[in-house]
Amino acid sequence: MTRKASRSPRKTPPRRRLGRLLLWVGVFLLILLAADRLLLRGSPAHPLLQEVQSCYEDLRRRLLSGARSSDPVADLLDTREKPLRSYFYADDHGVLHFVDSLQQVPLPYRSEAQVLEE
Repeated sequence: MTRKASRSPRKTPPRRRLGRLLLWVGVFLLILLAADRLLLRGSPAHPLLQEVQSCYEDLRRRLLSGARSSDPVADLLDTREKPLRSYFYADDHGVLHFVDSLQQVPLPYRSEAQVLEE
């Protein structure tokens, strides 16, 4: 009876492993970029999604600005709020849309948007 020589699994060359790693890093970065664009450009209709978008914009601005505050605790306790301005506009179908900022109004309707007075 002859015995088959056991073959050890072939190892992937380091060059190929590096190529795969770079490919997956690239895919991951493209997914992050797409999510970033979606969170920055999208105009969510649900209030919870609007809050997520607002938090993400704030986080992104703080991370990318690189500016450090002298006292972060004082910044957190600063409760001054900006006056809120709400806007409304009508789309091509005559449907009224209400938004919290002018940036949430799509560009074609931005010139027709009006401030919502209370």
